[in-house]
Amino acid sequence: MTVVLAYDLGASSGRLTSQKFDGEKITVKEIYRFSNEPKKVGSHFFWDYQSILKHLHAGLDKVENNIDSLGIDTWGVDFGLLSTDGHLLSDPFSYRDTHSLPFINEVKKVISHFDLYKRTGNEISSINTLFQLMSIQKGQPTLLAKTVNILLMPNLFVYALSNEKINEWTISSTTQLVNIHTREWDESLINDIFGGPLPLNHIEMPHQIIGRLTRDSSIKMALVPGHDTACALSALPLQEKGAIFISLGTWGLVGKEVKDAVLTIEAFEGGFTNEGSSEGDIRFQKNATGFWILQQLRKEWKKQGVCLDFEDEKEAFKQAKPFRSFIQPEDKCFFNPESMSEAIQTYCQKTNQPIPISIGEFIRCFSESLAIHYARVITQIEMLTGESSGTVYIGGGGAQNETLCQLIANATGKKVYTGPIEASSLGNGLSQLRALGEITSIEEGRQIVRQSFKIKEFEPENIDQWMEMKKQYELIL
Repeated sequence: MTVVLAYDLGASSGRLTSQKFDGEKITVKEIYRFSNEPKKVGSHFFWDYQSILKHLHAGLDKVENNIDSLGIDTWGVDFGLLSTDGHLLSDPFSYRDTHSLPFINEVKKVISHFDLYKRTGNEISSINTLFQLMSIQKGQPTLLAKTVNILLMPNLFVYALSNEKINEWTISSTTQLVNIHTREWDESLINDIFGGPLPLNHIEMPHQIIGRLTRDSSIKMALVPGHDTACALSALPLQEKGAIFISLGTWGLVGKEVKDAVLTIEAFEGGFTNEGSSEGDIRFQKNATGFWILQQLRKEWKKQGVCLDFEDEKEAFKQAKPFRSFIQPEDKCFFNPESMSEAIQTYCQKTNQPIPISIGEFIRCFSESLAIHYARVITQIEMLTGESSGTVYIGGGGAQNETLCQLIANATGKKVYTGPIEASSLGNGLSQLRALGEITSIEEGRQIVRQSFKIKEFEPENIDQWMEMKKQYELIL
């Protein structure tokens, strides 16, 4: 029996699971879970590095003996700056901070947005590592001058637990600093923008053992796909070539696996991105919003003394009138407002729609809008890749929301498969099993997932009605 530990850190929570593999099936047990949100200091949003690190150790304190390895995956783009003595110079900025926004236009003094896209494959977004570093260089030049190592978030925590300084391929591919053709740091681009090199540690492929935990040398440190979406995709039990995937959590990453990056003007203008897969290929995807809007609504309701579980939300959804109001989930007004409910109401007022008031109306508005938005994205993906698919695979915590999964089936007109819920954690664990020599390929890992977990199916319903609603949505937008 092989036992691995997977730390999967998301933008709203972190979890530690133990995964036991008996040669045929894998079982997952949650050991520890904690909330993880940016903290506001002054006018900026940061990740509380010391708090996260304490939680990592607290989880490991609960672990039993006879563990073979540990792997860590996180969200993308964020990073830590290390000094010569190996200490963090500052809490890492959160991508929710807006300090990097002005540098979207600043970079055009060096390279056009489309040329930058063709070079890096990444959507031009202010949250990307490139623009965050430009902001730091401009606003805190001494901080960058003191930096001797830049580590992406999963690799920052790998270093904290094992003393190994490596940047992994999938997480590095989110930075807008990697040449999508060479799969290495684009030194020429970096020199042109920053006036010299950046201390970015070298890029390594996942599925390898790179060291041991400093707190327990009997546990090996595995380098797994550092980006949680790459982990999730590698654990989805895809069987059809070209199937659409959605990794659904705080974010909703919608895409498909391709061999080569899609770098057309249409992909660029559509806001699509090309990021690394666990196999060294490309995830062509849209980095769309997921449950962020609903999560913020839940916080407001909780402050008002209303705490809802999944069943409460499902019932509230049923009680509300369908197709009453729509929002564009990607609108900037929903990125990080003071009040999400007010942002939705203002949006509906400006677009001359009924304004949501009840909890059920807010949930309806969010859920139906998100399903239609995903359907639009999937249609674009199929056009841009020249390949259609009849199936959608949904993994991550959002797979538990059967209401939304059914809506996505309805809006897309495609069969939807959901599960496993802990797809990112599982992808993390499967990568470790490959590093340990227990399994040999992503195909074998996906087969193990099919053998180990129940996969739910959702058939599309009311297709004609949804076609009409999608037309109405387009008119509102």
